Amino acid sequence: MRKKRPVVGAGGQTRIRQAEARAEQAETRTEQAKTRAESAETRTEQAESRTDLAKTRTEQAESRTEQAESALQNLVHHVVDQRSEISAQPIKNISPPEIADWTIPLQRLTIRQREILQLIAEGQNTKQIGDILKVSPKTVEYHRMKLMSRLNRHDVPGLVRFALRAGLIPPGS
Repeated sequence: MRKKRPVVGAGGQTRIRQAEARAEQAETRTEQAKTRAESAETRTEQAESRTDLAKTRTEQAESRTEQAESALQNLVHHVVDQRSEISAQPIKNISPPEIADWTIPLQRLTIRQREILQLIAEGQNTKQIGDILKVSPKTVEYHRMKLMSRLNRHDVPGLVRFALRAGLIPPGS
């Protein structure tokens, strides 16, 4: 006996076309999923590359930090050596006319500016000066700026040298 083949009617053909359309959509979604997976792999590789680059930069920064610390230690030793050489030299006597030259600009300073100049020369930082004088660090910075302007000094070491020469602090301190 021969098997009978089912005859597909109009409704059956529609279902076949729908099934074929669903199969095509499934294939399209599969391709899209593959594309997304490839994109995700690419992004993962890029992230790993950026991580490696960040590690390299961190290592370089640590190396530069070590070099800077070494250079700073060398500088500190050099300064200490120079200070010991300077302290071994006799202190030069300043004649009265030279002292007078330094005290004239000192007289143009306010009392607060003199206090700040003296504390700077003693080695206090801005925050410490603010704590001592019970003012904010910004106020100390303002007075220091005015000091530098009045004395025509443009850095803290210049202020310290001025304070020493003007006799605000003793030479040995």
